[in-house]
Amino acid sequence: MAETLRTYDEKIKGDRTMKKGANYGIAALVFIITMILINGAGVVLAAGTAVFGMLIGGSAGVNMVYGFLMNHLNLYSCLMYVIPGVVFLLWYYFAFIEPVGVNEFGKRQTRRLSPSCFIWLVVLAFAIQHAISLLMALISALMPSAMEEYTELVESSGMTQYSPVWVIATLVLPPLVEETIFRGLILQYLRRAGACFIAANLIQAVLFGIFHMNLVQGIYTAIFGFLLGYLAWRYDSLLVPMAMHAIFNFFGTAVVELENAVLPDFLLGLIVIACVPLTAIVIVMIHFGIGDKKRGKLQ
Repeated sequence: MAETLRTYDEKIKGDRTMKKGANYGIAALVFIITMILINGAGVVLAAGTAVFGMLIGGSAGVNMVYGFLMNHLNLYSCLMYVIPGVVFLLWYYFAFIEPVGVNEFGKRQTRRLSPSCFIWLVVLAFAIQHAISLLMALISALMPSAMEEYTELVESSGMTQYSPVWVIATLVLPPLVEETIFRGLILQYLRRAGACFIAANLIQAVLFGIFHMNLVQGIYTAIFGFLLGYLAWRYDSLLVPMAMHAIFNFFGTAVVELENAVLPDFLLGLIVIACVPLTAIVIVMIHFGIGDKKRGKLQ
């Protein structure tokens, strides 16, 4: 009898371990589906452009529709996020929100937030955006061809075509969708699988860098992704990395362009140098909860 019970207990424990370990596979599946949907969205848009153009004006219509999208790259970016956004927001809802209820989930997301949290995010986003300039300079010196490719990518992305659509394409959809995927689904599935936070955060950060499919952007977004994962853990909230992501994108486009237009080079250099220790100081302040209600962590 005792042997039977011991065998049963071992089987239950083994089943639980297998179920827990399956979360690694789910995290990998989320990333694979993300890459398929992002690349697939481009194919769907290209096909849709061709079909719609042919319907309204034959080959001339195709050129007209294609030209319209190329002149409105922010609209193109918005459309690229529609399918992945719907898929993963629904996935996150049914996996993490619906089981605990919307009201309870909302309380958990905001219980450790305070006005000081937003202040730290603004300062940190400003600091790390400029500190990254040193990393970009190093990459430019070591890998000039990669930097040239990245510069061409930025210039052709529509990131500086400011309009209401730009706000959605740069400040709303990328933070909402990407944070849901990487700091929401992937990070939490890795934690459910039993990975320690540092390992789980490192994995999702590397995947976040790969997701951008550009060497230069991949390097700094991996570092940034690690910081975003830390903020999600530190404040026990997905809202914080979403806000940080949006502020970072704002500083990296509109603010940096304004600075380059009005500030002399020597002053820009001083700002960049000062932002390196400033980044470290703000992270320490955040870590020790200066001005926060409570300290918590992502479970």
